[in-house]
Amino acid sequence: MELGLAGKVVLITGASGGLGASMAAAFAAEGAAVAVHYRTRAEGAGRVVKQIEASGSKAQQFYADLRVEAEIESLVTSVVEQFGGIDCLVNNAGVVLKAYAEDTDANHWDDTLNINLRAPHLLSRAVLPYLKSGGSVIHNSSIHAINTVQNFSAYAASKAGLDALAKAQALEWAEQGIRVNVVSPGVVPVERTEAVLEGVKEAWMPHIPLRRYGLPADIASMVLFLASEQASWITGQSFIVDGGMSCRMDMPSRGRMVAPTE
Repeated sequence: MELGLAGKVVLITGASGGLGASMAAAFAAEGAAVAVHYRTRAEGAGRVVKQIEASGSKAQQFYADLRVEAEIESLVTSVVEQFGGIDCLVNNAGVVLKAYAEDTDANHWDDTLNINLRAPHLLSRAVLPYLKSGGSVIHNSSIHAINTVQNFSAYAASKAGLDALAKAQALEWAEQGIRVNVVSPGVVPVERTEAVLEGVKEAWMPHIPLRRYGLPADIASMVLFLASEQASWITGQSFIVDGGMSCRMDMPSRGRMVAPTE
């Protein structure tokens, strides 16, 4: 299936590792030039860039603190200067700060929403003048936007807000031919979490109907599709990629029901 991404320029935030690095590699494999954003992991961003260049595609790493509006604007300007434009923005960077609602003070709340909601808004706004018809914005959200658990109040609120933001952006920018969509991953081990998740795998599997954790490539494939020409009539939508976990009510499985006989 031809995705039509060759020669496109993609800016991916938080691409120095984890899901972002997988997305970067996937776009590069399709011939796109990739702007690899990072804040704290310069070494990781460098590795991603080298891997992409070794495959024959173009990439460059860019630093920015997404809590600072001026740095967001500078990031976008630098990418445009380096690559000549931007065709797709993937708002992947995010933070998970855990606390019960009553323990979530203003600093905790602001730290979470500044990265998970405010930054995607400001980034989308900054790239808008450079996106041509056919361009797209993809937000990396979470299944916590739909159903959450204790200890995630600020995180869940930020991701639910991101879903709502995407719908508003999709409506407002549709006349310009710009699409906005959301990918909501389930449980996907990455470098920072794989050891912990492996230790609790037995407890998790009953909650995931497909009986495995997600892979970074599972998320990258959906992001790639949404950025491609194959998704040219899709906008304002949220796609859950969670192995079926969100389909199930939080209750014991009753197994197969037997139809009553007459």
